[in-house]
Amino acid sequence: MRISAPQSPPSAAAATFKNCDSSIKFWQVVLAGFAVRIVGIFLFHTWRIDLAKDESANIAASLAAGHGFANPFGGHTGPTAWLGPVYPYLLSWVFKVFDTFTRVSVFAALVGNSFISALTAIPVFVIARKTFNLKVARWSAWLWALFPYTAYWAIRWVWDTSLSALVFTLLFMMTLILAESASLSKWLLYGLLWALAGLTNTAELAFLPFAAVWLMYQQPNRGRVFWRNAILSIVVFLAALTPWTVRNYKVFHKFMPVRGNFGVEFHLGNTLNAEGLWQFWLHPSQDPNEFKLYKEIGEVAYAKSKLNQTLTFIHQHPGHFAFLTTAHFVYYWAGVPHSEKYRGIYALKSSMFLASTLLAIFGMAQAIRKRQPGAILYVLLLLSYPTIYYITFAHPRYRHPIEPEILILAVYIFTEAEKRPRTTAIGISNS
Repeated sequence: MRISAPQSPPSAAAATFKNCDSSIKFWQVVLAGFAVRIVGIFLFHTWRIDLAKDESANIAASLAAGHGFANPFGGHTGPTAWLGPVYPYLLSWVFKVFDTFTRVSVFAALVGNSFISALTAIPVFVIARKTFNLKVARWSAWLWALFPYTAYWAIRWVWDTSLSALVFTLLFMMTLILAESASLSKWLLYGLLWALAGLTNTAELAFLPFAAVWLMYQQPNRGRVFWRNAILSIVVFLAALTPWTVRNYKVFHKFMPVRGNFGVEFHLGNTLNAEGLWQFWLHPSQDPNEFKLYKEIGEVAYAKSKLNQTLTFIHQHPGHFAFLTTAHFVYYWAGVPHSEKYRGIYALKSSMFLASTLLAIFGMAQAIRKRQPGAILYVLLLLSYPTIYYITFAHPRYRHPIEPEILILAVYIFTEAEKRPRTTAIGISNS
């Protein structure tokens, strides 16, 4: 017999956080996760990474020097919309305090990433508690905090990856909460969080319409309060995006809500010589000829030229594009082929990567079968978010923003599998 954990009443969404302290100490989980990540930084000496060809770091350096949001590849190439503004601005403050491109500033940035990554354990717990049960929530939070794989990007890359994961996990959590809440303040916060996600990692906006439809479905009696909250949330979202969109229009004379480099990303994964991998050697940060062209014709014209090249390629070689899209899909979920310093490491990484995917699929199927709260929301997330990477290219870093939900589903299926032998044993003893 399966005993489900009691669900929080609709008016008690805020009580989720108050009551959690009796089952888990958030400060202990976050502190443990933070400590693991700091140990990893020292153990692998990751503060020694070179940021000279890192677009985010170059833009941050330009901001710290007072040259504005510009120069993604170093030098003086002018204003840019290559990336969303949130992380480069945060990193620029680190450079202002600890100097640009120093090992101290890199260490400080990695420490910041580590703290953000450790904090993600809190919404992980809340999501698992609301959609499954206390046991899944405890295991998910502690595994997120202590499992080395979840800490990897925080201690290895000075990029928005950890921040994107935290914001996206908070959005998933808030979507679940708003399914049973009419609080205007929560809806306004929801709109603000979506804007923050868009200005950090625009790929996350792919989930927005699906989350909105799911919320509507969860509110069968859509009355005046619901529509007021939803409309005001949209207003907050658009209002928060508008200043950056206006900035881009003034600078580039083109409507560009957040970023303008899609054509380049599209091209890097789709050429006649492509085999399904990221062709980083064609990137302006790597190829002197591409950088020269970027500098000569400007960012907007450069991105447009790459988009046109890619569309021409697709028109002329639709079969090859279909093959590449399939390869991107496989690599996104099974792991991207790459070389490793030590023999057997790649096989180990790939097997773990694929195993997590399969466990998440099994967990999702079981959640749907047992009609767990929010089961369909997991499906919508895993279907929507990765789509942009199927047509561009896959990278392990691109899966990290949805790793918290993948981890929760994997933990859930393990807890379900644990129950089966016990049930069988009881059935035998009672026969």
